[in-house]
Amino acid sequence: MTDTSVISILLVDDEVINLQNVGHFLDHQGFLVTTAVSGSEAINLMQHSQFDLVITDLKMGDVDGVQVMKMAKELHPEIEVIIVTGYATVNSAVNAMAEGAFYYLPKPIKLKELHVLVLRATEKMMLRREISRLKQRIKAQHGTTQFIGQNPEILKLKDSIAHFAQLDCNILITGETGTGKELVARTIYELSPRSEKRFLPINCGAMTEDLMINELFGHEKDAYTDAGAMRSGLLESATGGVVLFDEIGEMPLTMQVKLLRVLQEKKIIRVGGTKEIPIDVRLLAATNRDLKEEVERGTFRQDLYYRLNVVNIHIPPLRERMDDVHLLVNYFLAKFSLPGGRTKNMSKEALRKLENYDFPGNARELENIIERSLALCDDKEIQPHHLPADLHSHPDLAVPNLQMAADPRKSLEENQQEYILSVLKSVDGNKTQAAKIIGIDRVSLWRKLKKYKQKGIDVT
Repeated sequence: MTDTSVISILLVDDEVINLQNVGHFLDHQGFLVTTAVSGSEAINLMQHSQFDLVITDLKMGDVDGVQVMKMAKELHPEIEVIIVTGYATVNSAVNAMAEGAFYYLPKPIKLKELHVLVLRATEKMMLRREISRLKQRIKAQHGTTQFIGQNPEILKLKDSIAHFAQLDCNILITGETGTGKELVARTIYELSPRSEKRFLPINCGAMTEDLMINELFGHEKDAYTDAGAMRSGLLESATGGVVLFDEIGEMPLTMQVKLLRVLQEKKIIRVGGTKEIPIDVRLLAATNRDLKEEVERGTFRQDLYYRLNVVNIHIPPLRERMDDVHLLVNYFLAKFSLPGGRTKNMSKEALRKLENYDFPGNARELENIIERSLALCDDKEIQPHHLPADLHSHPDLAVPNLQMAADPRKSLEENQQEYILSVLKSVDGNKTQAAKIIGIDRVSLWRKLKKYKQKGIDVT
C-alpha cells in the first residue's frame, strides 16, 4: 500500500477556487501538496524542487498543461502527469496521452476518481524509480571495475564512488597529478541518475578569466564587439548533467566569486544581459593542491571551499599501493595489445624494476612507460633495457647493514624487523623520516611493513 505521506504532488490551475478545493482534498488524504496558479510558476517550482506527480489544468493563460508536462518529463523523466480540463474532447485526450500524460481527466473533477488515479500514478512512478535504483546498483557494481587494484584504499575508493554517485551533492576530488581524478569524476557521472545528460569537464588552468566567463555564462547579442548573436554558455547547455571543474585551485579569485554565486543561487546571467537563467547541474571539482593551505594563503575563498567540499574523495598515489603495480601492468599491456589481440609479457626482472620505482607521475606515468616499452620491444617479453633510464637509477633496494647490535640467536630477517620497528617507533610512526634513517626509500619500507602486518605484527 502506498504511503501517501511521502508522495509530493504539484497541483497547477489558474482557477484559484478549483486549486484550493482539490488541494485541500489531497492534503486531507495525506499527500504533500504544492500549488501553482500558472504554468510558468509550476515550471519554476519544478526547476528547484522534485515532485512525484503533477496534476495540471490544460488551458492556462501563459503556459498550458502540455508545456508543463513536457518540462516535467524533461526535468524528471520518471514523473507522472495527470491533465485536467473543462474542454474534454476525444482528440485532445488522445494527444495528451500521446505526449506522455498518465491520464486525461475532464471537469468537473470527481474527487474519488481523482484519488484512485493519484494512487495508481504514484505506484507506477515508485515502481519505475525502484527499477532505476536496481539498474544503478548493478551499474555501480560493474562500473567501478575500471579502477584497477585490490589495495584496501582502492577498494574503499570504489565503495565511495558507488555510494556518492547516487547522491546529488557537490564532491571535491583530490589527488596528485596522474592519479586519475577525471576518471573518478566520469565514473561518478556514469553511475549517477544524471548519466543520460551531459558530462562537461572544464580545465580551470586552460582559460583566461574573460574567456572562462564568456564560455561558462554565454553572452547576449551585441554584449561586446563581434557578439553578433546570443550564445548560451556551457553551464546553461549542461543543465540536468554534471560539470567537472578540473584544477579548481587555479581559478582566479574574482571568478571564484562568480562560481560561488552560481552554487548558491543556481542561476546565471549571460554577459551583457540582466535576466537570471535557472540552471540545474551537479558540480564536481578536482585539484592536486591542498585547498586548505590555499585558503590560509588567501588564494582560495573559504566559502567556496566549503561549498565544494560537501564530500571529499581522495585518490592515493601509486607509491602507496605498490601491491597493485602488477595488476596495472597487466591491464596496460592488454590495453595496448598488438593488432589481433596479441599481447606481450613483462619479464620478472622488468617487473621488479617497476615495483621498486616510486612513480612521481602515478598511474599515468606507468601507463606511458608500458606504451613506450611495447613500442621499443621486439621480443616476446619486455626486458629491463626496454624501460626508461629513470627506472635504472632506482636499484632494487633492501635494508642495509643494521645500525644496531644484532642478536646472533636470531635470523637476519628477525634482526632487520626489530631494527625497522624500533626506528619507526623512535620517529612516532613517520614513515618518510624512518626510511631516511634506515637508508631505504619509502616504497621499500612500506612493502616491508605490509609484510610484517600480514604476519600479525603491530606496525603502528
